[in-house]
Amino acid sequence: MTAIYRGYDQEGLDKQYERLVADDAFETFDRWRARSDETAARRPARLDIAYGPSGTEKLDIFPAADPAAPILVYIHGGYWIWKDKADFRFVAEGVVDAGVTLVVINYALTPDHDMDEITRQVRAALAFTWKNAGGLVPGDRNRIFAAGHSAGGHLTAVVTTTDWPAFDPELPPAILAGGVAVSGIYDLEPIRLSYLNETVGLDAAMAGRNSPLHAVHAGMPPLTLVVGGDESDEFKRQQASFAAAATALGNTVETLEVPAHHHFAVIETIADRGSPLNAAVLKRLGV
Repeated sequence: MTAIYRGYDQEGLDKQYERLVADDAFETFDRWRARSDETAARRPARLDIAYGPSGTEKLDIFPAADPAAPILVYIHGGYWIWKDKADFRFVAEGVVDAGVTLVVINYALTPDHDMDEITRQVRAALAFTWKNAGGLVPGDRNRIFAAGHSAGGHLTAVVTTTDWPAFDPELPPAILAGGVAVSGIYDLEPIRLSYLNETVGLDAAMAGRNSPLHAVHAGMPPLTLVVGGDESDEFKRQQASFAAAATALGNTVETLEVPAHHHFAVIETIADRGSPLNAAVLKRLGV
């Protein structure tokens, strides 16, 4: 055995970051899309709003009844390789009726685009939401939150560690009031060394500059980090490492492990009112 990362050989590391972690994965994905289609059909929504010039820079808005509601920007997962915002419109079930405006975003995917462009687009979506809050995006500009799962958890952490004036001089230092990252990946180095990199295409420098673990700083917005109890040791270690780094600098971080839930099962509960994940999201949003 040749160890390539934290004692894992290639097979062991690849297993830690396995893409399909359940036998019913594709049935689960179909159920997400069916729930999302139903949600979009029966709720007021503005779909496919452009937040940037490229075809991937689109978002959906599900407004709350209160025009001064908090705003949640949801960032989908899929290992930066697949999935679409249309698969995750069902998140509205768990937050809009609770008084939250939901924005679900798309972003560029690999291998057609690299990680630098992915993170740029997600930052642009958050900047667009802040600039248009109270108008096109109904809600309170001072209560914008980000949430995401898996790759979306990584991108949630990216936006909560972003230097916003450096990204866009028109922005203030703090445009986010908090974040919820579910099953996130906070250090991209093991992704670079795994089978996933055949598609994701990271080099060491790109992995480093797009790893939120290396961008932690004092004054980050409050975070809630969530992982499923049945997820791999690496997903749990990633969360623990990021939480430790953030709290060491005085940031507010709450963590939650949802027992008996694997990587796909945990995120589906975000739409189930009363579930531990849904309760954690609403708590972070202050509703």
